[in-house]
Amino acid sequence: MLSKSHFRLITKTVLAAVFGAGIVVSAGSPVSAAKFGDSCMLKDLYRIEKLGSAYIRCEIVPGMSLHGSTRARFAWRATTAQQYQLASAKNESLRLDGSSTVAPLAAVAAKYFENASRSVNGKKGVKVTVGISGTGGGFEKFCKGETDISNASRAIRSTESAACTRQGITYTEMIIANDGLAVVVNPKNTWARCLTMVEMKRIWEPNSKVTKWSDIRVGFPDTPIKLFGAGTDSGTFDAFSEFVNGRSGVIRKENVATSENDNVTVQGVASDTGAMGYFGLSYAIENSKKVKAIQLDRGAGCVDPTVRTVQNYTYPMARPLYVYVKNTSITTKPAVGAFVQFWVDNLRQLSADALFVPLTNKQISTQRQEIAAIAKLPRIKK
Repeated sequence: MLSKSHFRLITKTVLAAVFGAGIVVSAGSPVSAAKFGDSCMLKDLYRIEKLGSAYIRCEIVPGMSLHGSTRARFAWRATTAQQYQLASAKNESLRLDGSSTVAPLAAVAAKYFENASRSVNGKKGVKVTVGISGTGGGFEKFCKGETDISNASRAIRSTESAACTRQGITYTEMIIANDGLAVVVNPKNTWARCLTMVEMKRIWEPNSKVTKWSDIRVGFPDTPIKLFGAGTDSGTFDAFSEFVNGRSGVIRKENVATSENDNVTVQGVASDTGAMGYFGLSYAIENSKKVKAIQLDRGAGCVDPTVRTVQNYTYPMARPLYVYVKNTSITTKPAVGAFVQFWVDNLRQLSADALFVPLTNKQISTQRQEIAAIAKLPRIKK
C-alpha cells in the first residue's frame, strides 16, 4: 500500500498532468449568467448550467488539447438533459481504490464529475475519493465491501472473485481504457533501442544472472544494470511478469527496487545511466523528457509502444484496463450509477486528458453492453 506521502505525490502528479502545475479543480459557488458560446476557464471544466429550457456545459474547444503546444481554450457549449441529471446526484461520497495505472484516469473522471455535481448542487455535491493500493490491494478492499468501485490493470482472479462471493458481493466488470507497459531506460542509454522478449525474460526471470548490460547481448557495454519495478500488489507487476515470464508473480526479486509509486521508478531510471524500469505507457509519455521508452520484439520485429500498436496489440506488452462496480452500490447509491455513466459518456475526452489509450470501436461496443447491464439493476430506496 502507498504511504501517505507517496499518495500525495502521485495525486499531485496526476492533477498537474491534467490541469497544469499548481492548478487543482475546486468547487466554488455555481457559475452564473453563462451563455452558449461564452468563454470559460479551466477550473470550470464540466460545470453545467441550465439556460432556459436548455443546458450548457464548460468544455474544451474542439480540436484543442490540454497537452498541446498551444494553450487550450474553453467555452460553454450545448449539453444534454441527461448530463444535467447525472450532475444532480448529491450528498453522497464514493470510494474507489486499486490500480496505480488506472488511478490517473479515475482521478480525472472524479474531479470532473465533482465539478459537474457541485455546479448543480453547491456544497451538497458528490465527493469522490480515489485510493491507490494496487490492483490486488484494491480487490481485497472491494471484496470486503469497503469500496464502491475497484480499479484494475488486469481481470479479477478466480480466488478474488470467490472472496467477493463469500461476502455476498456481486459486481459488474467494465473495460475502461487500454494501456501498454513501456520498458524505459535512461536517456543516455544509446545501445538498447530494442530488446527481444527472450532478452527481457533473461533479465527478469527468477534468479537471473544478468548484472550488466553486456550479459544481455554481445556489443552492449559492461555498464551495471539497475532495475526498477512495480510493487507486488500492483496489477502492473502481475501483467509485467506474465508478459516476460508467462506467469503472474514469477519474476526476479534480486537487485530490483520496487514501489507502488511509478514516480519512484521514473526518478530511479532518470538518475542512473544503466537503469531499466517499466510502467504504463501513459506515464512513459508524461515523463518522456526524463526516461526513454524502448522498442520490443516478440519475433515479428521491433515495435514502438504507441497508441496504435497498443490498440491493435502488435506491441508485445499491451493490455486492457478495467473497473469493477459493486452492484449494491449501484442499487442503493444514485451517485455511483451517475458517476459511472458520466465516466463512460465522456470517456474519450477524459482518456485524452489523462494521456490514456482510447478504446477501439469493438471495445466501445462491449462497454455499451456492460453499461446497459448496470442500467438494468433495480434501484433500491434507502
